[in-house]
Amino acid sequence: MGCASSSFLEEDGKSSCVAGGAGSSGFKHHIVSLTSTTYGLLTTFDNPNATLPPPPPPPPLPSLPPSISRLNLHSRSEPEIINSWELMEGLDYSTGIAHSSNIGDMASFCFPTDPHWKPKVTDYWFKGFEGFEKRCPPGGENSVVIYTTTLRGIRKTFEDCNTVRSLVEGTGVWVKERDVSMDIGFREELRELMKGSPHGCTVPRLFVRGMYIGGVEEVMKIHEEGTLGNIFEGLPKVRSVGEPCDGCGGAKFLPCFRCCGGRKVVLLEVILGKETGMVARCPDCNENGLVLCPICC
Repeated sequence: MGCASSSFLEEDGKSSCVAGGAGSSGFKHHIVSLTSTTYGLLTTFDNPNATLPPPPPPPPLPSLPPSISRLNLHSRSEPEIINSWELMEGLDYSTGIAHSSNIGDMASFCFPTDPHWKPKVTDYWFKGFEGFEKRCPPGGENSVVIYTTTLRGIRKTFEDCNTVRSLVEGTGVWVKERDVSMDIGFREELRELMKGSPHGCTVPRLFVRGMYIGGVEEVMKIHEEGTLGNIFEGLPKVRSVGEPCDGCGGAKFLPCFRCCGGRKVVLLEVILGKETGMVARCPDCNENGLVLCPICC
């Protein structure tokens, strides 16, 4: 057959011939040695409809976690039985409704139904100031006055002033802010007000209706208690909260209208019938050539 592994048998009697008859010629057969490669090919050719082996079965699913044991409801303590009759023992059931005269007395505490009615600020309201000290700054009888500073040299003092200012202005009340760093007169004014006080003349300091409220700690405590707005009841309010002043933009100061911030003016004097000019200190502005804003201060 042409295969390298095939060989013809010898005709010396060792080979076997298959004769179909006396006159028929015999076919010589040969032996083919099968190897591992030819065996696979022969099997494929012999069984053309052979199918691929089935795929291996899928791996088993992971086991589920053990179920959570149910709570033992019987382990809870039994509910406590309360005898209401024992609690009500000793109560006087004979007490009736109060006399009608007491109900009439309560009518004085009722508010009128008039929509335009406004409560009057009476002496009873000022009982909330009994715990504060009487220290009235100039022009602070019926207003709110805060002594602050805008210098950033001491950061804690600057932040404390901003805290008190924001808390007070957040209530919408009209505030007279006096910056001790912009006007030395305010510094001397605060020193006179706090004379004899253990707090000294440090800022910030809040005064309401001529009463000393305190510094940043006292104001924050009142704010946390929710009573900061009560001490401003009946005081003038600003037009809109958060909007700066149209005149100074919230700076509270403006350049002097007379000397334009130069702090010096020329005065004309008549000496012996002649006008002579003399330079003098401007009497209207402070040491920085500034004046208070006439709109918001």
